[in-house]
Amino acid sequence: MPIIKKPEDLDYDYLEKLYEKKIFEDYKPQKITSRKYEEIKVSTDKLTFKLIDKEQRDTVSLIHGEISVYHGIEYFEIGWTYSKYPKQGYLTYLFDLLIFEFDYKLISDKYHTSPGSKEFWQSLMSKKNYKIYRLNLDTNHKRIAKNYSENEIWSLESKTNFFDRYNFFTDQNMDENFESEYSEEIIDYADIDQEVEEILSSIERENLSSIKDKENTIKERIRLVAQK
Repeated sequence: MPIIKKPEDLDYDYLEKLYEKKIFEDYKPQKITSRKYEEIKVSTDKLTFKLIDKEQRDTVSLIHGEISVYHGIEYFEIGWTYSKYPKQGYLTYLFDLLIFEFDYKLISDKYHTSPGSKEFWQSLMSKKNYKIYRLNLDTNHKRIAKNYSENEIWSLESKTNFFDRYNFFTDQNMDENFESEYSEEIIDYADIDQEVEEILSSIERENLSSIKDKENTIKERIRLVAQK
């Protein structure tokens, strides 16, 4: 599932470096309507698309990506999106441009922002003129995204504690009717000394790190696709 990042964590200086040396040309759409207040600019490599305000000359929306091939199918893999005025339809227009004018199949990268691109993709699922799919890059399993619950796409993480997950040192592992000559010793062992606590904490950190790495790897292999 795409990994969720906060918008404030994005490096906008990096965004400018992605296309600062590119050459852009005016583009007049043939299959969708033109913009009344914005010009369409397309880089010569057809990997960066911008809407420029005709009066203010600033960028109101942008999509940048790369061409990627998965299971023999070519996709425009979105690496960055930007809208100066969110929820005004600018980014949706650029999606329409890429899909209908350039015949791209759009695929998300491994990161989404929230609020931001996550909510944008959710809004696209209700569009009628093209479809949004959930794609597993490992299996090439591809199905309509709106048929999945939110956590099956974005993998909303639970806050389960490591010890809760593995039931270490819990009363669940002891028979509540257990009685023997060693009962007092068992109680003593429950009072773990500092050294053992440190060892357990180390094990917990290592296991959590390993689990998190595996979960992130799985998430990165689930993507969203927009196409005709």
